[in-house]
Amino acid sequence: MSAIKDLTELDFSYLFISVFVILTGLKSALSVMEWAIDRLGLETRQMRRRRKEQELLSRTSHNLAALKEYFTDSIRSVSEREAERGKQIEALMRGSKELLGAEIDKRYREYISLGGIPESETDEFEDIFSAYKHLNGNHKRDAKYDYVKDHLHVIPVETKLITEKEGETE
Repeated sequence: MSAIKDLTELDFSYLFISVFVILTGLKSALSVMEWAIDRLGLETRQMRRRRKEQELLSRTSHNLAALKEYFTDSIRSVSEREAERGKQIEALMRGSKELLGAEIDKRYREYISLGGIPESETDEFEDIFSAYKHLNGNHKRDAKYDYVKDHLHVIPVETKLITEKEGETE
């Protein structure tokens, strides 16, 4: 019981002031030590760790900047090649469309002069026209194709297979 009585008689304001003075003294002592270490050029473990972390952060930042520049250049190069490839593909498509269109025109004239379309060429003519349409061909050749399909009849083609050479006898 006497311990409790001693605690009730304790001056708490004196206790708080004492703790505050001790903590302030410790803080001041640490500040003086840091100042002395800094002036003498000494390096503590914490300072060394902080310096290494800063160097690592700096190197990482530099490497990331270099990677960003490398990938930016790579992407730009790929984009330029893609644009060039796109132009080449477009030119090939235009050229193919014109060649197919010329073939449709030629066959149209041929079929008009024959008065029909040979049976052996009907599938090929349809395939040529289909490829032409997939390349966004124009309507003039649509009209020629439609005319051939709707107004010209199919001319049967007779083929002879030669199975034996002439003059040979068995």
